[in-house]
Amino acid sequence: MATDRWAREKAALKKVQLHFDFRQKILRLIRYDAADANLNTSDMVRKIVGLPYKKIQRTRLGLSFNADDFGYLAKRYGLELKDEKEIRRRVIEEINQHYQQQEDELDG
Repeated sequence: MATDRWAREKAALKKVQLHFDFRQKILRLIRYDAADANLNTSDMVRKIVGLPYKKIQRTRLGLSFNADDFGYLAKRYGLELKDEKEIRRRVIEEINQHYQQQEDELDG
């Protein structure tokens, strides 16, 4: 079991990360196509050039909040700074409401 894990980690170390510069318009189209295909942007590029890729199993959005961000959000939501779990919940709630409102406006 441990040797299998080591082999996977060793293989991961051999991968080379490449960075590509695309025109802003092309980058935006890649992002849109990736979202429509339920892929991340790097997997969309892999798909386009014929490389293997994996569909996202669980769609998630990663955000990083620093101490100042948490301070701002705590104040905005009227919460204690230490209540990070509730702050996160409120962010999710606000984002859901924002997009639900947009969806309702399009349907209305």
